[in-house]
Amino acid sequence: MYTYNELRRDVCALCRQGAECGSIGRSVAGQHIVYVRLGPKDGGQIIVQGGIHAREWVTSVLVMRQIRFLMRERLPLGVYFLPMTNPDGCTLAQSGTGAFPDYADSVGALAGDVRLWKANLRGVDLNCNFDARWGRGAGNVREPAPSSFVGYSPESEPETRALAAFTRRVRPVLTVSYHALGREVYYEFGQTGERLKRDRAIAAAAADWLRYRLVHGDLGSAGGYKDWCVSALGIPALTIETVSEKHSHPLDESDLIGEERNLWLPLVLAKLMKKNSCAPL
Repeated sequence: MYTYNELRRDVCALCRQGAECGSIGRSVAGQHIVYVRLGPKDGGQIIVQGGIHAREWVTSVLVMRQIRFLMRERLPLGVYFLPMTNPDGCTLAQSGTGAFPDYADSVGALAGDVRLWKANLRGVDLNCNFDARWGRGAGNVREPAPSSFVGYSPESEPETRALAAFTRRVRPVLTVSYHALGREVYYEFGQTGERLKRDRAIAAAAADWLRYRLVHGDLGSAGGYKDWCVSALGIPALTIETVSEKHSHPLDESDLIGEERNLWLPLVLAKLMKKNSCAPL
């Protein structure tokens, strides 16, 4: 089990090895949402984030493995890695309500098996809390829950506000969001014309490299980080569901066996974006 404290320790070690490290903000419980940046500071930047859903904390392991792997590679674009966007939720799913005594009653009233919790500490699903058809997604709920609660308004949560503000500041040419599970790549959210053609080509390259299924259409998605990047910023954004659907939640690190091609993906995408001059449409 890969905990938030282990993440902080490992990020400090990466800093000592020469990576740029920092925090984009804090969670409900005040924990830092840490980032690591590799590659050139000038030119286009990519954001790769994981751990936005608590029970999918194995994506944090995967993103950290990407960082270690790519530190020895020459990246043509800068890449910001956010391994654990929802540190409170990941801690809750791993350690139970005892990790946050002040929230034990409220979480306990909602949760069956807390290992399956997806939301933040306030029961808001962070990947439904962005300003992109907010509240109109298939399966959205209107009150605190282990998953799918859209929140009290777009960006009502500190984690969502931090990620949105950071993304606006960085102005990335591409974002990649890791989830688990299903071995699928999603990219659509209402794009048309040349933007749709551009984004489909990028998503297809990712799916081909990973040997995942490329999914067309948004399938009723709304309020997600990918959705917001596409609709508000006009940039390509991928949601990547790693880990075979043969597995089931709760997951652990052993479920990442066979997903090693993901280690190369930021480099593959950076080369593609560089080749295409990172041109917005």
